[in-house]
Amino acid sequence: MKVHTSVMTAGVLMAALFAASPAALAHDHKGMDHHEGKRDKKEMCEDFREGKGKFSKEHREERQKEMQEHRAEMADRLMLTDEQRVIWSEIHDERMEKWQKKMEKRCDDMK
Repeated sequence: MKVHTSVMTAGVLMAALFAASPAALAHDHKGMDHHEGKRDKKEMCEDFREGKGKFSKEHREERQKEMQEHRAEMADRLMLTDEQRVIWSEIHDERMEKWQKKMEKRCDDMK
C-alpha cells in the first residue's frame, strides 16, 4: 500500500512540476527594457560623442578595470603562459578598437 501511495504522490508531484515549468522558465521583465540601447540611437550617439553616461571616462575606466580582472582570472583558469597572455591582451585590445570604430561609423551615419 505504501509503494502505491508513494508512486501516486511522485506522479502528482511530477505533474505539478511540469505544469509549473513554463511559469518557472518565463522571465519577468518588469522594469527592464529588453532592447535597451537600441531604442534611441540618436541619444546613444550624443552620449558617445559627448562622453556621457556609459561612455563617460569614469565609467569606461571602471569597466576596463573590471574586464582586466576578469581576463586575468580567465587566463589563470586557462593556465596561459606569459607569451599567451600578451596575445590574449592584444586580441581584446583589437576588439575594443573595432568596437570604437564601429560606434564612430554608426554615429557618423546618424548625423
